[in-house]
Amino acid sequence: MERDPIVQQVRAIRKEIEQRYPDAASFYQHLEQVQQTYRKRLVRRHPKKPPRVQAS
Repeated sequence: MERDPIVQQVRAIRKEIEQRYPDAASFYQHLEQVQQTYRKRLVRRHPKKPPRVQAS
């Protein structure tokens, strides 16, 4: 079976992440730091209001 280069690339990146952040807590802290860095770019969507139902 032929090796897929995209799958190989994803696996290599996953290995890098695992080496940099050996546990979930450190990876989560990293994600929070990135989120704070780009806080102004984040989009927060408010839930849509339910439609008004008229009494019959």
